[in-house]
Amino acid sequence: MQIARTFTFDAAHRLPHHDGKCHRMHGHGYRLELVFSGTPRLPRPEEAQSGFLVDFGLLDRIIRTELITPKLDHFLLNESLPELPYHSAEYLAAWIVGWCMTHLDGRKELGTTRIDRARLWESERAWAEASRADAMALGFANA
Repeated sequence: MQIARTFTFDAAHRLPHHDGKCHRMHGHGYRLELVFSGTPRLPRPEEAQSGFLVDFGLLDRIIRTELITPKLDHFLLNESLPELPYHSAEYLAAWIVGWCMTHLDGRKELGTTRIDRARLWESERAWAEASRADAMALGFANA
């Protein structure tokens, strides 16, 4: 089964190899959709965290406090994420998947929940999507 959670953050970046205006520093109001997969826990009255894959509130708190706030929101991404070889939406989406693979997959309170993919909108009409395979291929996570 799959679930998704959407987040927003504001950040700036510059694309030094771009031959258009994006080579200058500029900002975006990003929208990030994270899709997770796993097996829902069997519903048990004595267990509050049962009957679903993972509690959206728990997922929200973890993503906001460990990823969005300290690394993405209101940052110049070229400075806050020096490990990215390029700060395009494609690379950023793959890096986010890699971060989730490293920091969320296998976490006890998240049960069997694993990141599947990230879709990152730079605007209402433009987005990039990255999968687990993309994150691994770019060196942002291990299998």
